[in-house]
Amino acid sequence: MWPGVRRAPLCLAGGYGERMTATAVPNLYYMPRTRSSRVLWMLEEIGTPYELTEVRGGDRRSAAHRARHPLGRVPALTLPDGTTIFESAAICLALADLHPEAGLIGPVGSPDRALAYQWSVFAMTELDGPLFRWLREQADGSADSPGRERFAEAAAALEDAVGEGPWLLGDRFTLSDVLCASVLSGATSRGLLSDWPGLVAYVARGQARPAYARAAAIFDRERS
Repeated sequence: MWPGVRRAPLCLAGGYGERMTATAVPNLYYMPRTRSSRVLWMLEEIGTPYELTEVRGGDRRSAAHRARHPLGRVPALTLPDGTTIFESAAICLALADLHPEAGLIGPVGSPDRALAYQWSVFAMTELDGPLFRWLREQADGSADSPGRERFAEAAAALEDAVGEGPWLLGDRFTLSDVLCASVLSGATSRGLLSDWPGLVAYVARGQARPAYARAAAIFDRERS
């Protein structure tokens, strides 16, 4: 049984970043096969109850959803105190802070925490953006591929950092692995990681985790 329970979208007042109606547990506004997947994985790694609200089609542009996310995108997460935040990496960082018992980030001031920040930001700036530029270049049939070159440099650096692993911080799985492996899963599914076998194995280890499988049962399906 999924810990998340779907329900109809709520009509919330107020602007983004404001505190809205309080809920008993976090409520994730998501769409299948989007960056919502990394937040679902994070929630499943934490293992505490949460709720799900699927945002469908034109609802993304509704006033209610723009109150959660000013650009009408997903994911957005309403915390139990009513605060709503967006941006997948920010949500994952906040969840790690709120649930230190899950062990997904080191103590404040520790080297492990600094490295988790480092690789989490790296996932967004050096992997995610260049990967999607590369995919656009492929779709356009471009002969030159600056996106691929930028991604290749970052992929090689990450492969070296993982090394024997199994994770970026050695034996400890952290939120930075959730973020890096979730970005790379998009490259793996398209056969783009063949030049980096260490990353292929790294993604496979992430996808073998029970929490990933539970999250995938929710996000890996067609949109409504």
